[in-house]
Amino acid sequence: MRKFAAFILLGGVVLTFAACSEGRPVDNDDTDTTVTEDATFVPVYKVDVEELDPNVYPDDYPLIPIAKFEAAFQLLSDGIVEGRLDSYQDVYDIFGVDGAYYENCDKLYNDQLYKYYGWYADSGVSIFLTFKSDGESLEPFAYTGNGIIPKRS
Repeated sequence: MRKFAAFILLGGVVLTFAACSEGRPVDNDDTDTTVTEDATFVPVYKVDVEELDPNVYPDDYPLIPIAKFEAAFQLLSDGIVEGRLDSYQDVYDIFGVDGAYYENCDKLYNDQLYKYYGWYADSGVSIFLTFKSDGESLEPFAYTGNGIIPKRS
């Protein structure tokens, strides 16, 4: 089971880091930086970059205290591995703050749209979370930690 979970997480990491390497989807023009058709969900914080960068986040982002971030990260990690997280709201409930949306880094792969969000601690630690988007909702798919790893028993 651990090998399977590690394989799934590794696949998510690869997909996350490769997300912006091919640019925007072909059908996206430069007049609108938002690729989504999701009119019901508007990100609170946005990062305007061409590639994912864990050191770039909005100036007004409320950095999470590291102790709270570590506890939230463990819940997130367990929830993704165990398949208990179904929506952006589930992740918001864990961290208690909205993530920062990397608006130019959406990835369309095999007709599936992926969106990338970051959460940041006050110590420089952060995570990227990849969500599957169907135009109406965001489903947690994979995460990549920057300076933090999950504790496994």
